[in-house]
Amino acid sequence: MSRIFSFIQHHQIQAIFALAISFFLVIVWYAVSSFNEFWFIIPFGMIVVYTAATDFRLFWYLTIFMTPISITSHELAEGIGITFPTDILAVMITGILIFKMISERKWLLNYFNHPLVWVLLLNGLWLIFSALDSVRIEVSFKWFTQYVWLTTAFFFVPVLLFRNQRSIFRFFQLVSVAFILALSTIFFFYISQGRNPFGLRFNPGPFFLDHTVFGAFTAMWIPMLAILVFQGKLKGRERLLARIALGFFLTGLFFSYSRGAWASCIATLLLMGIFSMRRSIRFFLLPALVISISIGGYFYYIASGSASRVNSAVSRKDFSSHLISIANFKTDDSNAERINRWYCAIKMWERDPWTGFGPGTYAMEYDKLQKHKYLTPISTHRGDNGTAHNEFLLSLAEQGIPGMVIVVLLMGLPIYFGIRGLNKSKDPTNRMLYLGVTFGLVAYMIHSFVNNFLDQDKVAMSFYGFMAIIVALDTYALPKEQNKKGEKVGFPPFSRSS
Repeated sequence: MSRIFSFIQHHQIQAIFALAISFFLVIVWYAVSSFNEFWFIIPFGMIVVYTAATDFRLFWYLTIFMTPISITSHELAEGIGITFPTDILAVMITGILIFKMISERKWLLNYFNHPLVWVLLLNGLWLIFSALDSVRIEVSFKWFTQYVWLTTAFFFVPVLLFRNQRSIFRFFQLVSVAFILALSTIFFFYISQGRNPFGLRFNPGPFFLDHTVFGAFTAMWIPMLAILVFQGKLKGRERLLARIALGFFLTGLFFSYSRGAWASCIATLLLMGIFSMRRSIRFFLLPALVISISIGGYFYYIASGSASRVNSAVSRKDFSSHLISIANFKTDDSNAERINRWYCAIKMWERDPWTGFGPGTYAMEYDKLQKHKYLTPISTHRGDNGTAHNEFLLSLAEQGIPGMVIVVLLMGLPIYFGIRGLNKSKDPTNRMLYLGVTFGLVAYMIHSFVNNFLDQDKVAMSFYGFMAIIVALDTYALPKEQNKKGEKVGFPPFSRSS
């Protein structure tokens, strides 16, 4: 017995770790044997409390890692889904941040001078204003609170953390590892049920609501991972992880069977390739690419008319008809339904042009504005299968003209500042980061014309996280690179280590 106590005294950390693992295993065994899944909350809660109390940076890393493998339930709140555990962790981060801002008055957030921060704050203020005039005020304020914790967890806090460049690469690594685990689990469940992933009906559950969200998420990350693989000066293990992650994201994009994600990713990679070239070459290639895409798209649309008679299914039987249906808005059910949703969004805007129906209300209000001539076989009266299928028209219907203007700024300004930073920076690593995250945002901006996913935690994490990297580079990296005095932004004493 004395030897045991002596061993424990000399190996306290190992003993505590072994004890914690044993406790967690007992809890998991009891939860499985008793068919009571709520017992799983105990070990997860202990991990959350420990990381939140000891190291805030580690707590934020935990939130990032859990986001790609989180699960959304629409049964827990009316009008807005609750994502477990992302929303819980994001709410805790928001609470800790507010407490620190109140208790530590000397803590100055000088990066608030950046225009992107003011666009986010302006968006939040207009959400409140339009929610006050909402037809469903309780739903709109739920929508606003979700916006608060998503932007806090994935933008305002990361800007501080991203002062250290290693935290940016850690962000990439955590998302990559989590997505590898998520996609492996998705394929395991899918194939174990005897289903064929090549059937153009791939379901990326339980971690993603549908294939379109799945496609948008993968399309946003492929440009950054491609830059890391082909231009990044990474070490052996880091480069290997980037290559594996890129392979998994490309596989995920393919199996998403999301035509919008395919088109946005391909267009983004072409644009990114042009911007990677010299300015003299870029000056000629960029207009040529835009003109070629416009002319090619027109003739593709004309050619698709010959196939429209046989191309009316939502999920086609082969890839050729699936691809050609991108331009078919006449008989393709999915595209025709988008016209129906866009029509309803415009009608909602006409009824309330300045404040809209209220944030988060489109799915509950558009049904009464549907017209029979625009209905399709997949039209519903319950507000499911997506909302307005357009980020700009959704904001127009729910928040009026000012709301749509703010969303245009929210989409366009990060790309502007990303390209500006790319042109100003001379440091290869900073240029690589500017290029990757900027065109990740470009991929979503293109996709936002046919879908709207900023309320989804995985897309929001990517969108606001990429914005945070641009702000962090503008605030901390560029001034140092240009031999200017950088911003005096003090990292709050969330943890014992910075």
